Amino acid sequence: MRFSVATISLPTLDIGESIAEITAAGFGGVEWRVEPRPGSIPDAQPAHPFLVDHRSTLPLDVAAAESAAAETRAAGLEVVGLAPYVEVGDIATLRLTCDMAAAAGTGQIRLQAPRISRTNKPYSVLYAETVAFFADVEATAKETGVRALLEIHHNTICSSASLAHRVVARFDPAHVGVIYDVGNFVFEGYEAHEIALDLLGDHLGHVHLKNAAHFRSPGGAWRPGWTPLEDGEVDVPHVLGLLHEHGYRGWVSVEDMSLDRTPRAALRHNAAQLREWGLLH
Repeated sequence: MRFSVATISLPTLDIGESIAEITAAGFGGVEWRVEPRPGSIPDAQPAHPFLVDHRSTLPLDVAAAESAAAETRAAGLEVVGLAPYVEVGDIATLRLTCDMAAAAGTGQIRLQAPRISRTNKPYSVLYAETVAFFADVEATAKETGVRALLEIHHNTICSSASLAHRVVARFDPAHVGVIYDVGNFVFEGYEAHEIALDLLGDHLGHVHLKNAAHFRSPGGAWRPGWTPLEDGEVDVPHVLGLLHEHGYRGWVSVEDMSLDRTPRAALRHNAAQLREWGLLH
């Protein structure tokens, strides 16, 4: 496995600063966040402060992606993938982000499933719409040579490995896969990793690495929140060991959403922690 950084975790750094810091920390690649199409995320309030005024983000523009990729590679880093925001049914943005990835010379883009909280539609309707859209996703991915990866994410209709597999199972894993996000499982969707990884099989395309834990609120309820890599409920070395046993040799993007440190300090801390675990060399 090789380690990269997802720039969603670097909101205060611009493109050049992110490249410099990721290189200095010793990571090998970058997964670039791509800005959402205006109005495409109808949340009254952002789910996380990192989503506001994010500077380490590429615009929805093919030339910009090509330029950022050239700058990334000039620093000795690989462009691991792009992380856009493509709503189910938005074929135009899907095609644009695949063209961006092809221009950037990267083999994958991130996709997310719809959220019941945003649509007020039942699961059965959203599932049918998602499967229909992924037929277009598969065709576009095949045409552009870019693999489309469905991220397992809480508060979506694909919050677990089995729910994600239910969508992607009918599609060719050469063109459609899944992002296994180990931190998101603390919020929702945890299944035994041994079962989940065996179920996903060849559809496992990428890994997001972050951690979280449950905290008791003043009212007494337990709620999940982001933590540093070593402090949460995910046994990171164990999970990465299971991925290795299952034959995963791809990229792991560190996507630390915790607020214990500044993004720059967290990046350096995570590199040191991975080295302490003997994972980053």
